[in-house]
Amino acid sequence: MSTLDSQSSGPLWQATTDLSAIELRCLALAAEGRTPEQIVLETDLPLPRVAEALTAATEKLDARNITCAISRAALLKLI
Repeated sequence: MSTLDSQSSGPLWQATTDLSAIELRCLALAAEGRTPEQIVLETDLPLPRVAEALTAATEKLDARNITCAISRAALLKLI
């Protein structure tokens, strides 16, 4: 059993189901290398909402930073 499989029934798996569509979209754009300012232009969301979405996604994925959140989301095939 891989580490990811062993986490599928734990808190990480549970947290990922709580990611909103906006959090996932912002996370996917960040994974493509977009800055928060560029995400604003692509989504028409205000900068505080983009920052809030990225912070919330990072917390829900139990990540230390946005890079770790992107990595976890990719491993979980969310983005």
